[in-house]
Amino acid sequence: MNIFGNDGFRCEFGKNFMTKEFIEKFSNSLCDVLDKEKPILIARDTRASGIEIERWIKDVMVEKGFNIHMAQVLPTPGISNLLEKHHYSLGIMITASHNPNTDNGIKLFAGNGYKLSSNIEQDIEKKILKNEFQSNHSANGEIKSLDNPFGEYINSIVDKDINLKQRILVDCSNGAFSELSNFYKNKNIEYINNSPNGKNINLDCGALHPKKLLDEMKNKGFDFGVAFDGDGDRSVFVSKEYGVIESEKLAVLLFEDSNLDSNKVVSSEISNLALKKNLQIINGILIETPVGDRFVVESSKEMSALFGFEPSGHFYFPDKSKSMDGFVTLLKFLDLVAKYGMEINKKIRKLAHFNRVQENIDIKNLQDEDISHLQKQINSFIAEDEKLIIRKSMWDPVIRVYYDYLDINNFSLIKKEINRLLKN
Repeated sequence: MNIFGNDGFRCEFGKNFMTKEFIEKFSNSLCDVLDKEKPILIARDTRASGIEIERWIKDVMVEKGFNIHMAQVLPTPGISNLLEKHHYSLGIMITASHNPNTDNGIKLFAGNGYKLSSNIEQDIEKKILKNEFQSNHSANGEIKSLDNPFGEYINSIVDKDINLKQRILVDCSNGAFSELSNFYKNKNIEYINNSPNGKNINLDCGALHPKKLLDEMKNKGFDFGVAFDGDGDRSVFVSKEYGVIESEKLAVLLFEDSNLDSNKVVSSEISNLALKKNLQIINGILIETPVGDRFVVESSKEMSALFGFEPSGHFYFPDKSKSMDGFVTLLKFLDLVAKYGMEINKKIRKLAHFNRVQENIDIKNLQDEDISHLQKQINSFIAEDEKLIIRKSMWDPVIRVYYDYLDINNFSLIKKEINRLLKN
């Protein structure tokens, strides 16, 4: 039974990992793994179920002597930010990210602000599965509610005023960034979908629905827009002239405009083939990792990269944060807008972007080593101006196939060969 994926765990509230019984086991396992010298920081997004999950965790850990600091509603990068600045042993973010309000989940961060190591997550998972926890008879811990954690997070990142001539529309997805309008003000920026009610997070808005933002922009006369996801670690950008801006193209603009001393960019392996070619033209080096923000962040640190990102809109800037951060990415984008204005659209159009086919193919009992072997066998069908990535889903019995091509779509032949190999 796998509990932790690449980014914590999540599912429908009231089932599997999101029951009171499981959360209590999870909380007890944390108590066995952590020491009590430093407090635990807990935050959540705007889902109604987050309040209940928060209480379940808090009750167990306080009874076992742990001090708990409550940040209430805070974006995921916000909890990472506060952990870095203060003395905590662990950060617990209650969120299901871009999932619907009926889901919820947990993301764990170490005291240094980075995602908790997979080794410690494995220790936690083993204790949960054994269902054997240490007894504890120490005095109860204390609970403290933090004063203005959202403002502290935002103010620690904003270091200058940005002079904007274009109008910007920000879609907060009725999620954890819904309070942003109270902390980051600019006469040319307006906010929508910032009235959460516990049930409308990600509901027909936010990073999964950028075309709705685009329509709203055009109707109201805005030039650019950004859509966050529910927990705020993702941001997707749109332009009234260009449309939805591919993250790979934005990455090239950010690389080209940076004055930091690095020529490396990290992306997960499913980035569009054109990214590598666009970066090479401006002397950039692309480093690819397996899918998962943990891998992107770790590789960015190890390779001293300028930044790392995933095509979904998760960006990590080592000079500004310890995690993927939608707000930091917004500030970087606003710098581009202030510098280039509507000329950004011309710069985006000049960049190449290959056609893509993405499809899930059903499988049975296929192991990771089989996926690697399958990828090697199928590579003989892939031309120089094509790219094929095959990934096994962690949760579903499918492989995810990503195929990029420039002119001729050979996916039907490739899929036929994949199915043939799967049968053998």
